[in-house]
Amino acid sequence: MYKTILVPFDGSALSARAIPVATALARRTGASLQLALVHDPSAYIPFVPGEMAIPIYDASLVSEHRAQDLAALNAAVAEITAQGVAASGVLLEGTIVEALVEHAQSAGVDLTVMTTHGRSGFARLRMGSVATAYLTRATAPVYLVRGADSDALPDFPVGTLLCTLDGSPFAEAILPHAITFATATGLTMALLSVTVPHAMPMAPFGAEALLVDDSALALEEEGRREYLTRIAARCPAGTTVHVVTDMSVASAIREESARTAAGALAIATHGRGGVQRFVLGSVADEVIRHASTPVLVFRPS
Repeated sequence: MYKTILVPFDGSALSARAIPVATALARRTGASLQLALVHDPSAYIPFVPGEMAIPIYDASLVSEHRAQDLAALNAAVAEITAQGVAASGVLLEGTIVEALVEHAQSAGVDLTVMTTHGRSGFARLRMGSVATAYLTRATAPVYLVRGADSDALPDFPVGTLLCTLDGSPFAEAILPHAITFATATGLTMALLSVTVPHAMPMAPFGAEALLVDDSALALEEEGRREYLTRIAARCPAGTTVHVVTDMSVASAIREESARTAAGALAIATHGRGGVQRFVLGSVADEVIRHASTPVLVFRPS
């Protein structure tokens, strides 16, 4: 069960949307809640214009911003403790992602709850994302809530936790964390595997066409169902199994999430970052960007 839950906080309304979710989870599990705000002077140090921009360190400006950060952090912590939840705040120094990752590891954080913009394509690559960068280095599971949609979602997930598996040890790395999360929240686990029909080359044209061998497809689906049934035996009572066929794994996950009214999704991620993530793509990344349902993500080391 969770002992320490971390919420990265920067004083903005977007980051604050993770607080009610984390507070509800901490209240349910008895965990302590920790808000972390990173004070990064490089974010607002002015530059003198010219042929070569030169940063100017203004001690009074840095002190002023630090005081504002501390005041916002203390106010947020006070609001949480007033609700009867054990909470504390920590003001970190440095660049945001590096400071958060280092603190999470040194503090032994069990779960990080944070919001994400859900940007996609070049906008995500150009603007970056604290959530995305944090995921590439986090060693503990992260519970992501879409900032744009969180107002329409309950503070506490209800229904089922839809956990996606593909038969690989990598994907199965999410299982212990999904089980812990389901137990902590009272969600019923549902295991999902997606069968993708194979495209075969059509000589002499060199093109690929989708040739569906119904018997082969049925055999693969049955194999996945048997696999999930074996995995379900290791999960909490009441765990269900779902096998669907779709050309897009990410699309199938989102559609199954909507069909089953899942309260949250659970998936493992390779944690690629930057251009590599953009070029290679990622099922987990696509799910995170497009699913309005909160996502529990874990990056196996």
